[in-house]
Amino acid sequence: MSKRFFTDRSCRLTSWARLGFVGFVAGGLLAPLSAQDKPAEPPAATQSPEANPTTSEPATAAPEKKQEESKPTAKAPAKKQVRVLALSGEYVDLQGGSGFNPTDLIMGGGGGRPKSFYKLCDYLDELSHEELVTHVVFDLSASSLSMNPAQLDEFSRRLTHLRGHGKKCIAWLESASNVHMSIASGCDEVLLADLGGIDMPSSSMETMFYRDAMDLLGVQASVTRAGDFKGAVEPYVNPVMSKHLKEHYLAMLESINNAQVGRIAKGRGLSVAAVRELQKKRMILPVEALASKLVDKLVSYGAMEKTVMDSLGDSYEWTKPKAKPKKEVSIFELMGQAMAPPKNPLKIKDDSIVVVHLSGAIEDGKTANGGSIVSGPTVKLIEDLTADEKVKGVVVRINSPGGSATASEAIRQALEAMAKKKPLVFSMGELAASGGYWITCIGQPIFAEHGTITGSIGVFSMKLSGGALARRLGVHIESVTLDSAAGMNALSHAWTEEETEMMQKFIGTIYDKFLQIASSSRNIPVETLKSLAGGRVWSGEQAKANRLVDQLGGLDDALAMVAKNAKLDKYKVVHRPEATGGLDLGSLLGGREEDADILASSELLSVLESKLCEMLKAQGFRGDATRLLLRSMDLSGKQSPKAWALLGEELKIRY
Repeated sequence: MSKRFFTDRSCRLTSWARLGFVGFVAGGLLAPLSAQDKPAEPPAATQSPEANPTTSEPATAAPEKKQEESKPTAKAPAKKQVRVLALSGEYVDLQGGSGFNPTDLIMGGGGGRPKSFYKLCDYLDELSHEELVTHVVFDLSASSLSMNPAQLDEFSRRLTHLRGHGKKCIAWLESASNVHMSIASGCDEVLLADLGGIDMPSSSMETMFYRDAMDLLGVQASVTRAGDFKGAVEPYVNPVMSKHLKEHYLAMLESINNAQVGRIAKGRGLSVAAVRELQKKRMILPVEALASKLVDKLVSYGAMEKTVMDSLGDSYEWTKPKAKPKKEVSIFELMGQAMAPPKNPLKIKDDSIVVVHLSGAIEDGKTANGGSIVSGPTVKLIEDLTADEKVKGVVVRINSPGGSATASEAIRQALEAMAKKKPLVFSMGELAASGGYWITCIGQPIFAEHGTITGSIGVFSMKLSGGALARRLGVHIESVTLDSAAGMNALSHAWTEEETEMMQKFIGTIYDKFLQIASSSRNIPVETLKSLAGGRVWSGEQAKANRLVDQLGGLDDALAMVAKNAKLDKYKVVHRPEATGGLDLGSLLGGREEDADILASSELLSVLESKLCEMLKAQGFRGDATRLLLRSMDLSGKQSPKAWALLGEELKIRY
């Protein structure tokens, strides 16, 4: 290792030490910092404190006067409550690590932390049993509100459950999108600010193609793929989308949009055709929204509380969820909490159904990596839950574009062993494609929502070579090998026809395995399955029609099925894995130290990965697949070619 390496690292550590000294001085001069509010969904509500029902005379009263006995006064009846819930920001199935990253204090930035979708759902269930709460107002004025189609489907069912318990639900809109309208359509009454409006476009999709940029840089992709429909590699080999892939995506988009239109139409009592015409118009003025019955009433901007309370009268009180008190902590406490290793999960003490969240790209490895599904720790978690007698059943919730075929198979085998000992059901979230579908192939029930993207049964391998880039930089890479195969993975080398043919046989073997396990799991003949595979992606509704999933539904439905199969009347729901620690100190000092197959091979690639994924996320793309492929680039030439069961293209669907 070079002297410069140690010098650079020493400089970094010295900078951190200086920063600590500055923080120490600042800590003595400034008031303690407040930890970020926990962005969880609303807990118990704040109620107006009632006056003490009894009074007594002061102890210093004149002795000559006889103290009158205090008489208990009648307690005023509690007012009925209107509970207001302000929804904003992005909701995710599984929250990541700490909401606070200390580097944000140094480098700036640090946007709002995503909120837990299922904590919000749990709160609605609790709210349905609060006797004093008769009305629930959903403040949907925040333009940042974001839920994916799978979440919107489930949230609609939670609203139906809430209304079924006698709670009247009211939606407040200002500048509304499809997400706002999908939620509002599940309410009894929809109010729109007179200065607002509705932007309700039909579903559309965007994806990025890198071929022209790669040609400019001098980077070439060598690719082998199984099946004729693997869109995962098109962004790297084509400058634009192929015609047959675009036609396939259009059919999927139509299915997803139909579900969205149907949700709004059903909630507002409109025809599907009427809502579709409104989509084509897209920008809808308040008076037009009222005339088309998308909303029930136009009210003055900013008059949400006044409008609702005037209609109900003085026998009601306006209440908000009770916020947890802020805890004052110093900068050093925050740094310590963020850099601490992940806590061991709490022991499960009661009979429980565990929801195992598998979110992110699937990687080979032994050390957990936030935002990814790493095979080693994931298999261990599954084995631990299998052995835990308090775990009476499991729902596996999947949000993944897939990844390594070998890692997917390791996880699938662990789940197959679990299913032999306790009830297990799969619940697909926004995305469960390729390797994310592979792990479901154990013959157990699969739920998907209408807007879930799944399928992508296919395999590919890809190698990026930078020989042209090196030459443009004035660098010539000379390889000395005993035979041509020895230099197959060299940085400057693109696969020859013979090497491509060899890789095609390798990929074909993995693809045959994928077809076999999917065929056995879904009871579909391999020849029939081939017309659904080859990398084709499907909406949840299409997947149900093609028998790739069993039922349309969400986590609530999957939990009910597991409880029934386990014959449970009472149980707790536990989510695993628990959130990881906030800041990986190793990432600051040079990355993870493990023998995982997938590691950034240079600081240049690390910077490229960070910047590109940051750009993709800013544009609304997930970035999981791109991050995984970049991290898999082998500049050393030592690693074996990878077989990917991965939806490699970045898809952004605008709902």
